[in-house]
Amino acid sequence: MTDKEVLRAADRMVEHLQERVRDEPAVRAVLRRASGKRVEDPAVLPVHGFVARYLDRLLTSIEEDERARWRFPEEDVERAFYGVAAMLAAQPRQARDRIGGEDEDTADQKATDTEDTERRPSDPLRRRSNLGAALGKAVTRGRLNADTTEERLHLLCRQSVDGAHAQLPRLILHANDKDVPIDWGRLALDLSRWGADRDSVAKEWVQGYHRTIETERAGRDEALAQKNSTDDDSEDQAA
Repeated sequence: MTDKEVLRAADRMVEHLQERVRDEPAVRAVLRRASGKRVEDPAVLPVHGFVARYLDRLLTSIEEDERARWRFPEEDVERAFYGVAAMLAAQPRQARDRIGGEDEDTADQKATDTEDTERRPSDPLRRRSNLGAALGKAVTRGRLNADTTEERLHLLCRQSVDGAHAQLPRLILHANDKDVPIDWGRLALDLSRWGADRDSVAKEWVQGYHRTIETERAGRDEALAQKNSTDDDSEDQAA
């Protein structure tokens, strides 16, 4: 059992549910019932029909692998998938309407994914943008406030499983309101690891946040320097 298998199962669920969430208000209403709740909560009963099918084979594989049982506790994996389904359903209309389209962030992410795949073809964690990286990119583009976003990220990273699932929907909804794209499959994978290895996930998120900010700013500074150099050359030639 590898991270890639969890990621594939999460991606299948997200791909299927996104269109239903966009087009079917009744489905959105059902899925939102799982927000912040444990899977065994009676309020979640109607959600099983939408999410359980993506977990059956995955949980069987985890059960058969001793190391996977430690890395991906069954309860945490289930809660991660149900939680992501609920957050998908809670997206504001402008975020739902982006499904099937491609904005600037999506295009940039595809380019980054392609480059990273060529360098690290077997590492899904490196290849996919985590929550911290998504927030960092939004900060550099002026969509989120740097100070409050970092504070909320640090607070989230100190939470237990229950605390993370209680706080994360509010942060994700705020990000969606600001048109911040989320890699839902990667988020499901990271939440699946939270109970057994929270500190590693938290480190990845905070590092991703700061690395993305530095990379984005360096890229913009370089582009500005090149533009200024080109302008200077043009002025010299004109003179």
